[in-house]
Order: sequence, then C-alpha cells, then structure tokens
Amino acid sequence: MEFAICSASKLRDDRPERGCVRYPLHLPATVLADGEPSEAVTADISSSGVLFQLRQPLHPGQDVEFLVQIPAGTLDFFHTAAMHCQGRIVRSYWKNGSPWAAAVIDEYRFQ
Repeated sequence: MEFAICSASKLRDDRPERGCVRYPLHLPATVLADGEPSEAVTADISSSGVLFQLRQPLHPGQDVEFLVQIPAGTLDFFHTAAMHCQGRIVRSYWKNGSPWAAAVIDEYRFQ
C-alpha cells in the first residue's frame, strides 16, 4: 500500500507552501452539503483535498460529503470507479461567474 505524506512548510513571505502534488483532473462529482446534493466538476485533486467548480456556492467551515466519479481509462483504471469522501470547505470564491470551493479530505474510500 502506498501513502502520500503532506506537510505544509512556509515560503519566505510566511504564506504556506503546498505540501502535496495536485493533479489537474476534471471529473464529475456530486457534493452533499447541509443535506442538499449539488453537481460539480473537480479542477484538481491531491491526497489531502480537492478544488471544485460548482453550480451552488459553498462556504468555509461547511461539512461536506462528495462522490467523485472516475471513468474507465482514467488513472489506469479499467473499470469505472468512485471515490466517496468526507471533508469540509476551507476556501470559496467566485471566478468567471461560477462558484468555486476547496475542500480538505478527512476520510475517503473507493467504491
């Protein structure tokens, strides 16, 4: 089993440096926040979090569950798979008229 270790170090201007490799994967996802499902697309994924482009805005501090669909042929998977995650929103903003949100992944499992 492989593990990815993420650590945050500081840049010279005291901003945190990202400690995990981000993969620019645009995958369909369903995000469940406050009991309401919403469709989304991932912009990038790391071992510790995911950035979503959403249809409905989410807010920092919100607990979320999300299901990321991984089509066959993506990441060398021969079959369609899904990653079910629990986490929380740590950042949100608007870009080009769409809401975006970054979520930290607290727990996950593949289905």
